[in-house]
Amino acid sequence: MFPIASGNDGHNLITHVDGGRFDDIMLAGDLTGISRFLGNAGPNARDDRDRTVLMRAAEAGNLMVVARLLDLHADPTLTDPRGTTALHLAAVAGDDGVAEILINAGAPVDPVDCHNRTPLWHATANHLPDSAVVEVLLRAGANQRLRDCNGVSPEDLM
Repeated sequence: MFPIASGNDGHNLITHVDGGRFDDIMLAGDLTGISRFLGNAGPNARDDRDRTVLMRAAEAGNLMVVARLLDLHADPTLTDPRGTTALHLAAVAGDDGVAEILINAGAPVDPVDCHNRTPLWHATANHLPDSAVVEVLLRAGANQRLRDCNGVSPEDLM
């Protein structure tokens, strides 16, 4: 699927790209190819699940591609329809390097998804409480006491 919509003022409103094709380029580590692929779509292009390419790269734990997308001004604060951010996905993947670069680029540390879960909640639920990604989030000031929709906090999971 090629980009399907953009603003007529030169700014992209919503642009969708073929996520599978992006993944192929990302897995190849082709940074030039990524820039070329995004073309008019821009660094905040979304796939058919309404996830940005930055979210896809964070979920894959591809630090090099995440850094390139941030260099291209990808917005680390964007969410998908379920409230998931790139930082949530890095936390689920347990990728401390990606989490750190996203935080340094301005990603909020305590965004909540549709279940009121923060990246720290996901990191503690999916990894050991003393994992590197948990440490990165705590150093950045993540709140251990924020409770999800079931009343469970990251502190409870540690």
